[in-house]
Amino acid sequence: MATLQVDYTFNIIMNGFFDFARKEGFPTQFPSNKTAVTADVLEAGFILAFLMLMLCFYIIIPGFRGKYQAAVFIRVTLSLIIGVVLITSNFGQAWEVGEVTTHTSYKAGTKEEIHATVGVKLGLRSVNVTLLQTEEDRRISKLPGEKIDYNERFWWTWDQGRFGFGPYSGVLQQSFRQAQNRGLPLPILWVVDYFTIDGEGLRYGRHYRTAGWYAHIALWAAFPCWLLANILFILVIRCGAYFTVLTGAFELLACLLWAVIRNPNPLIIPFEDGSITTKYGIHFWLTLISGIACFTIGLVILFLDERYPDQIALFFGIDPLADYDEYHLTDKEIAALKQKEGNRDVPMELQPFHDTPATETTETITHLVLKRRSTIKAALKFRRRTPAVTVTPEDEHEMPHYENVHHTGYSQAIPEEASGSTNNLCSP
Repeated sequence: MATLQVDYTFNIIMNGFFDFARKEGFPTQFPSNKTAVTADVLEAGFILAFLMLMLCFYIIIPGFRGKYQAAVFIRVTLSLIIGVVLITSNFGQAWEVGEVTTHTSYKAGTKEEIHATVGVKLGLRSVNVTLLQTEEDRRISKLPGEKIDYNERFWWTWDQGRFGFGPYSGVLQQSFRQAQNRGLPLPILWVVDYFTIDGEGLRYGRHYRTAGWYAHIALWAAFPCWLLANILFILVIRCGAYFTVLTGAFELLACLLWAVIRNPNPLIIPFEDGSITTKYGIHFWLTLISGIACFTIGLVILFLDERYPDQIALFFGIDPLADYDEYHLTDKEIAALKQKEGNRDVPMELQPFHDTPATETTETITHLVLKRRSTIKAALKFRRRTPAVTVTPEDEHEMPHYENVHHTGYSQAIPEEASGSTNNLCSP
């Protein structure tokens, strides 16, 4: 009996909680709220994701010491800006834009005209058409309760399809036929109609689709180059600079492909009070600027890596000695190597110092020399390098033994070292 009383009380409380402010006694049903598309949700999501990454990196910057904080801030900011430009430009909708404010018919079957702004945005994958009634016309409109604020997107990815509007036609043509059946406003259909025609000199849809196809391939090729550049900058700075230059080259190629292939004839869509003529939009200019910036930054890093290798290594947080090879050479070998290089000290990045003093048991004095490797020689060295040998004590000092070097002290190295061979590399 007590259990039934508790259940009854609980049901009353819960029913009162869920039925509060409900007249019908069943779950609330909200009316549909049709709002105009004022922003690209996908593009906004990409921007938000990169902003979150940027914020996370900024939070850990105070953990670095002194001047390295500024270096990390510059690297993170530039890298993420380039990344977000690559993604948003690939999926963005403003490679070309155009608009006109005019009087125009509203819908089929109605005689009323409206004063509205008709806009068109061309992306790599689709065309966006907007129709927005002006504030003045909205106040005196003869269409009470009608909210004229449209934004319709028509995709063309990626098949051209057969001629016409049948089941085997292109995606754009089928979407156009569906828009007619749904009764979209006439200005929107008038704009899209220019992209559905595929004959004679009116092949705007075909040319823009082809230009978008090749431009998006170039941008997708630039994206992994950007990723590899970020990875290689913490391993081999020179290779990271190469991929940064390659990223910029692909972005510039995307802009060139869009400008050349998009259409031989300018797109002009006439209306009563003017015509829509397109011009390059924000995504085209962002891609162009980012491409020039990547190309320039990559070349600058290559120059700094050649002239100021230690400073640029510290900027990227890399040990400056990571790009140096260790050589044990005699005075004669050093002289021969300098003579081969034209009496220049170019190959010697650090001054040699005595490694083994002259004693009765040492045949020849050798010097430890650090030589900065090039990209190609580094690969050859990695292939031919001999494995390290275990350190063994000699006399009263622990001195490492290397292959290709005599074990009685540090004697003369193989003469091939003076001629540039990599077989005499020391492997600690």
